[in-house]
Amino acid sequence: MTEPFELFAFYSDQKRLIDLIDADVDGIIIDWESYGKHNRQELFDTQVNEHGLQDLKTVSLHGPKQIICRVNGPDYLNLQEIDLAIDNGATEILVPMIRSFDQAKSIIDLIKGRVHVSFMIETIEALEITSELNKLEVKRFFVGLNDLSIARGSNSLFIPLIDGTIEKLRPNITKGFGIAGLTHPDSGFPIPCQQLIKVMKQFKASYGFLRRSFYRDLNKYSIKEIIDALKAEFQKPENESAYYLNEKERSRFNQPLI
Repeated sequence: MTEPFELFAFYSDQKRLIDLIDADVDGIIIDWESYGKHNRQELFDTQVNEHGLQDLKTVSLHGPKQIICRVNGPDYLNLQEIDLAIDNGATEILVPMIRSFDQAKSIIDLIKGRVHVSFMIETIEALEITSELNKLEVKRFFVGLNDLSIARGSNSLFIPLIDGTIEKLRPNITKGFGIAGLTHPDSGFPIPCQQLIKVMKQFKASYGFLRRSFYRDLNKYSIKEIIDALKAEFQKPENESAYYLNEKERSRFNQPLI
């Protein structure tokens, strides 16, 4: 039996946190990644969160099913930050900007099985070693389209979804796999969410993030409406041929990054 598709929302505020838990979201993400991120993304239309320790404590107090804490990348990460996340309720550590197997292995060794460990695939180096990373005790992988597009000098955020990058990457991963963010299936900009859902089904994604587009669309839909609609969409039995984009849809994925 196929596992249900999971939805993880980036933390916004306490009121929305309660609404997310009531709507049966699968987990909340606290984002501590900050060092180096502003410099990488300052010229691009991206989102940089600035969550702190108190945000993690607030989320932990309300007890969602899972709490993922994205920490700083290997160049800046230390045991103190990892311990702080674990001691204050994180059930999973998500590590960005992995560039080598040794980096990944050393972080897993620091965590020592206390919580789950997951990695972002968002560097050219990480793309080349996914089969090796997959052999580690990792819960899930997430393809970070923002940093990956910047690293490759691409003028489009979504090109990896249609240029063969994910086709080549996906067979190397047997753990949880995620790409892109979601909102209500009837919404989404610059890429309609229905088209992103197609891509996620095509590549057998097991989870998705609720972030900028999700929060932007709360002026049209309630949190429960969006989550219920997305879960219903991923539960639909469909022929695999329905997952593939037509030429008009593919052309949307060439949207400029800046």
